[in-house]
Amino acid sequence: MADLGQLGVFGVPLFGLIGFMFAAYAIVANDVIQTLGTFLASNAKRPWLVLWAFAAAIIVAVMLYGYFGHDGDIAFGRLNRIPYPETGIQWWHILPPLVLLILTRFGIPVSTTFLVLTIFTLTGGSATAGVLGSMMIKSLLGYLVAFGAGALLFALISRMFETWVFKTDVEDHGTPNWHIPMVAGLTALLVYLLVNGPTLPDLANANWVATGLVIAGSVIVALATHRFNTWFVLQWLSTGFLWSQWLMQDLANIFVYLPRETVVDPVSGDVSVTFSFGLLVFATLLMLGLHALIFAARGGEIQKIVLSKTNTVDVRAATVVDFAFGVILMYFKEINDIPMSTTWVFLGLLAGRELAISFVAKLRGVKDAAFDVTTDIIRAMIGLVISVAMALGLPFLATGELPDIGEALGFAQVESAPADAAELAGLPATTSETR
Repeated sequence: MADLGQLGVFGVPLFGLIGFMFAAYAIVANDVIQTLGTFLASNAKRPWLVLWAFAAAIIVAVMLYGYFGHDGDIAFGRLNRIPYPETGIQWWHILPPLVLLILTRFGIPVSTTFLVLTIFTLTGGSATAGVLGSMMIKSLLGYLVAFGAGALLFALISRMFETWVFKTDVEDHGTPNWHIPMVAGLTALLVYLLVNGPTLPDLANANWVATGLVIAGSVIVALATHRFNTWFVLQWLSTGFLWSQWLMQDLANIFVYLPRETVVDPVSGDVSVTFSFGLLVFATLLMLGLHALIFAARGGEIQKIVLSKTNTVDVRAATVVDFAFGVILMYFKEINDIPMSTTWVFLGLLAGRELAISFVAKLRGVKDAAFDVTTDIIRAMIGLVISVAMALGLPFLATGELPDIGEALGFAQVESAPADAAELAGLPATTSETR
């Protein structure tokens, strides 16, 4: 088995290649409910090839941005504290994404971050000490923040907006007079967020030339799309933004299987991860092909979770959900480089939204909404239990030794706990030295 694992394809060990392929398909197939679920549901009448081409263009753009804008790090810093295994990718590393494929087939949404990365954090020794605990804290915080944001946002707008969406058809609101200001405004806002992040503008130091060019370009986009249905234009913009943020968060779950160089600055302690350009090209082409299968299947069985929520098949409601989710992911992406469960964040946002709609807009029963939310939480917890069980059991079967879960959670290194807490608060913290 060890000799088989040493075989290489395009410079990638065989087990690493198999793990990457399983992860590239299974992670997106399971997480499609978060990022592209509402997009696929509300664009069901459009050819899947058109929808795939749109998502594929963003994949290429994000991959190129990660490689050239982050010094070869197409994982966007999420693997800084999860180095490539010293013994290489083993057979037990590739089983979690295989299990994920099975869970996805039965429509069970789980945290792909926990399911795939837990085994790497538990078997990484001192290099990954405390990472699993930080992942869990950050993901729980993400759920709570998303729940609160969803409850507040939809409590404010659901009585008018969601009721209007529920009682009218999007085709009745094709190209109104406010198409140009709405499309131009959202385009300019998304450009600002992508460049500056979720921060308030500093008018005293603003680059007014660049601002003027962005505004002019946004108006051109609005004019060019004026003949299309306004809400579909707004949704494609918000989905593109969300898709890019999700990729920056979760590409680490896929690229954890690929060889990379991890360098620690001896003076500052800063960690940098670099992938080869050949891997960038190979991984991008392979991901595009695997994504075509997902789009051809229209999201598969997991898509039913999106369809069960109120108004999610309507492009107007989907636009608001996608934009809110994208902003929340961007916020947590900027806090630190610790990976987190985007599934938990999405379920938190939907939970807050469903309860707000049931209480304020009365579009569904409160008990029905509460049962739906509880069911999603149970599914997420089942996924976490499976993740930890596999991460402990598989290496034990292979080596006869149990990974140190206390070290991975940070309990075995008391001194690292304040650093993790500081990171979660958005403060600078020292990073454990990696290989």
